[in-house]
Amino acid sequence: MARVLAFLLGLMLLPGLAPAQATGISPWDDFKARFLADDGRVIDTGNDNVSHSEGQGYAMLLAVIAGDRPAFDRLWTWTQANLRRKNDALFVWRYKAGAADPVADKNNATDGDIFIAWALLRAAELWREPAFAAAAAEIRAAVRDKLTVEQGGRLLLLPGVEGFRRPAGTEGAAADYVVNLSYLVLPAFRAFAAAAPGEGWDRLAADSLALLRDARFGRYGLPPDWLLVTADGRLAPAGGWPPRFGFDALRVPLYLAWGRAGADQFDALHRYFAAFAAGLPAWVDLSTGAVADFAGRRSLYAIAGLVLGARNPLLEVPRPDDDYYTAIVALLAGAAWTDLQAP
Repeated sequence: MARVLAFLLGLMLLPGLAPAQATGISPWDDFKARFLADDGRVIDTGNDNVSHSEGQGYAMLLAVIAGDRPAFDRLWTWTQANLRRKNDALFVWRYKAGAADPVADKNNATDGDIFIAWALLRAAELWREPAFAAAAAEIRAAVRDKLTVEQGGRLLLLPGVEGFRRPAGTEGAAADYVVNLSYLVLPAFRAFAAAAPGEGWDRLAADSLALLRDARFGRYGLPPDWLLVTADGRLAPAGGWPPRFGFDALRVPLYLAWGRAGADQFDALHRYFAAFAAGLPAWVDLSTGAVADFAGRRSLYAIAGLVLGARNPLLEVPRPDDDYYTAIVALLAGAAWTDLQAP
């Protein structure tokens, strides 16, 4: 308990976590000024200034939560015009400005599709726009039809239409699948289930929670960035990526908290945060227990504060050295805090 209290105190004293009022600008307005182009494109400053369906969806949701209709309309207009795939209601995962073909890789990223659909659903409710609700329903249908599979008695959500079946053999043959646990956006699944009870989102939420409970590895019992689910249902960190709780998996506790998961989902996370009360590493190797020799960014502390119920992430000041990913994940933690205050 003493180590947990020390970690909570550390959250309060971090230099980057001062009251937001001191800056005179809201975190959302700061984000727009730094990362949102006039045409509605979110710019990933930490990754060659590309854009992603994920970033567009994140920002669309944040615009709805902020009640910022002009920003939402810009974001949605750009996303439809530049990322919408031709043969379904999904979205190309990456846009490289200045390239001969900015969307050369036509694969989708499922979390981007889910966030876009969730943002549209909430926008439809807030601004009473049936067209937004219809667009959200089309995306949900495409996700269900193209990105969910049965495996080992579970309903899995694939990270994209292409590339996550091993081996890529005859359709219907037994195969292993690779999933990204940070794509299991539990609060969105629950919102979809409430809006469309017959679409099966309640089962996806339940099976995702069971998967997240079982897919824990290493001395700290943490989820990996990428997970292999074998044909017979066994789980292991997926080959081809470092076996880490890191860049991707840091969003797992965010979505568990936002989705109001049960307390048993957080026991290992609480122990992990307490073990590193002096400072959270950027990643942990789930095979060896080795940790990064550099600290996690502000977004990781925002998520820890949310999970521990220690600090409203909305009180944090955006830092000048924040890149896009750090800034937007911290904002998502603040959005989760806001939603969780509702009954």
